[in-house]
Amino acid sequence: MPQYQDIARQLQARLDAGEFPPGSKLPSVRQLAARHGVNSLTALAAYRWLEQKQRVVARPRAGFFAALPARAAGQAPARALPSPATLVDVDSRMSQLVALSASDVAVQLHMAEAHHSLYPAAELARRLQQTLLRQPELIGAYLPAAQHERLCAQLRQMAAGWQLDVGPDEILFCNGITEGISLALRHLTRPGDTVAVETPVYFGLLQTLAALGLKALEIPCTPDAGLSLEALEFALQYGPPVRCLVTVTNYQNPTGALMPDDNKKRLLALARRHGIAVIEDDVFGELYFGKRRPTPLKAWDRDGDVIYCASFTKSLAPSFRLGWLSGGRHHAALERLRASSSLVSPALLLGTLSDLLASGDYARISQRLRARLAEQMARVADAVLAAFPPGTRLRRPQGGLLLWVEGPEGLDSARLLEAALKESISFAPGMLFSAEPRFRHCLRLNFGQPWDAAQQAAIARLGRLAAEQLRMT
Repeated sequence: MPQYQDIARQLQARLDAGEFPPGSKLPSVRQLAARHGVNSLTALAAYRWLEQKQRVVARPRAGFFAALPARAAGQAPARALPSPATLVDVDSRMSQLVALSASDVAVQLHMAEAHHSLYPAAELARRLQQTLLRQPELIGAYLPAAQHERLCAQLRQMAAGWQLDVGPDEILFCNGITEGISLALRHLTRPGDTVAVETPVYFGLLQTLAALGLKALEIPCTPDAGLSLEALEFALQYGPPVRCLVTVTNYQNPTGALMPDDNKKRLLALARRHGIAVIEDDVFGELYFGKRRPTPLKAWDRDGDVIYCASFTKSLAPSFRLGWLSGGRHHAALERLRASSSLVSPALLLGTLSDLLASGDYARISQRLRARLAEQMARVADAVLAAFPPGTRLRRPQGGLLLWVEGPEGLDSARLLEAALKESISFAPGMLFSAEPRFRHCLRLNFGQPWDAAQQAAIARLGRLAAEQLRMT
């Protein structure tokens, strides 16, 4: 047997044993070659042999991934999944992390927010005062219908620039994007239902699922392309019944992944084929570093199956908590749910937002913020690669606020955080981003803080602490 075939058959046995679930990333060609003591061409030939047998899938510039297993005609689908859905319990972990924001930690890199100095605080304060002087009744009244319609028209015009066609009666304001997602989950699910989510996944979503008594079915997500469609298809075919999917297609939290447009179209077709609704979280969509804002998944939705959730929390004013959603065929039900909970958003803030959009200043403000974030991301990424131990990997995101760092195997980011806190440095450890004990060697860093000597020294110190931990193991 040729050597490459022997290597391929050994890897195939590991695939058959479930060591690499469908959609998961396989060892790189270099790693496979080193494992078997051969050159890279032999390892590549092994992968090509498995690719011909449809056991692996090659992605340009990303490597090889485990493929969805083929099913013979007439064969009944197996009802088993390597990573079953689980009830979520992350409240204590999340509350501990949020508490760090109110502490005296000097260098805080743990939350997904930009520093207050990057937002137009003085300009927003002036606009708030002007709105209040002109319409003091907004303190104790709802936003007048004419102003509400004006604001909705402004949002529809803005969304049209993203290729998103929103109907005149398909905008519902909510208190930040978290309320929008919670409303969508309350409408689509009942306690005990299973919701497909990305993994690693934003811990705030896990907390929402826990509060609603829902199970999380974690689908692999990679920094290069986002949600693995192969793994999702496998889960929908072989796993427990899934009520809906929650996904961040633009700059996913925590990986920063941007899903390619072709994948977005495939995802929508896959969801339609299996009859599941999709909740799209586009909270980071406005924080793009390139010339064009990424298109939401919702732009290709012709059947109203996607509940689109967005917010100005990250791109304009975190404390305003102004979010909105467009619910497609679910919109009327979501409006009723909103009316039974928080009812309306603050009229004063909505009026101020409308004035800001009308003036054109929002475009200028967000452009300035994006430029700062792009610069800070590059500096933080460079500092991490220079300071952390060999074997550390990261992919520079094309937008957002977050940098996902994969440390060498053996790194324990929870222990690293304990050591870092003693030196007044915080970050989000990888184990927060799953309901299962995964991603212990990973950490999430926020690059929304202004780059300065203190942050540079903090990242260098994190790298030394990681190296010391690895030496001790």
